[in-house]
Amino acid sequence: MTDTAERAQLKTWLQTALELELSTIPPYMMALLSLKLPANREVAELIRSVLVEEMLHMALVANVLNAIGGQPRLSADAVPRYPLTLTFEGQPFRDRTFPVNLEPFSPEALKTFLAIEQPQPPKPRRPRVMLTVPAPTIGEFYGKMSAQLDILEAQPGGAIVGHPMRQITGDYFWSGGGRVIAVNDLAAAKAALALVAEQGEGAWSPSRGGETGFSSHFDMGHWYRFRQIEAQRRYLRTDDPTRPPTGPAIAVDYTQVYAFKINPTAADYPVGGKLNLLNRAFNLRYSRLLRALEDAMNGAPKGLYDAIMDHMRALTPLAHEMMKLKLEADPTRVGCPTFGWEDPELA
Repeated sequence: MTDTAERAQLKTWLQTALELELSTIPPYMMALLSLKLPANREVAELIRSVLVEEMLHMALVANVLNAIGGQPRLSADAVPRYPLTLTFEGQPFRDRTFPVNLEPFSPEALKTFLAIEQPQPPKPRRPRVMLTVPAPTIGEFYGKMSAQLDILEAQPGGAIVGHPMRQITGDYFWSGGGRVIAVNDLAAAKAALALVAEQGEGAWSPSRGGETGFSSHFDMGHWYRFRQIEAQRRYLRTDDPTRPPTGPAIAVDYTQVYAFKINPTAADYPVGGKLNLLNRAFNLRYSRLLRALEDAMNGAPKGLYDAIMDHMRALTPLAHEMMKLKLEADPTRVGCPTFGWEDPELA
């Protein structure tokens, strides 16, 4: 079937959305792993909850892309390189173009996370070095894609033309917040995109029974979870979303962090040294994780077991080993994975 201009455009947008969700995972992961526990335990809980949901968002976007006849890609040309310039188009906001760094947990890192998840104004009660989002915010981007689905539905054949066997289902994915949605009709496609927007772009949770707010941090958009860390307080159900949270204090200690080099490159780790070997081992695992995710998104959903239970778990000890070793060129800093692509076929 030859794509219409609208279907081709939506496939491009969904691939961009997939890469957008992927681009947040290394920065969130390294901010999390840089924390020296047991200090910052609540901070770790909040960042971890967002990280897990970004994986869910990738699965949801892939399901919609498959449903409209696309093919999700997570190969070398889709892997981000840091610093990544993240650009939001649609409105002339200077602060909607900003670098995303691999850096330890810090006030600066939090500012970046808040900028990524910047919400729309709340309603009253190759390796990529640049990623351009065709909307002012993530939520508006997902809204545009949902509207494009309606246009496709009105065309001959409808919006949903993909094979159901390419859908990732709840049998293969679990998450602390939200659930994976198999996309076999228009309503499911729009529900999948709406869930990503609601969790990811930071919109204040819908009212329940006439009340504004949420019942737990899993009900809360990512922007508000990061805002709690910045403000060092929890939100209450009765809080005004346009104002800082007023609930219980959150203990935040910026000194209890592994000070790794910001945006390291492979050149920072001399060949033959332990950091070089650990970084290559990490990157190979990361690349295998992406390969397993790509397989899962293209008709082999059991690949999620390999990605999450095997490769994802193996990344943490490798990163922690690197953060125990000082850089030869700068002993005030320790190592950090570069999240580069190592072709699993050549390993």
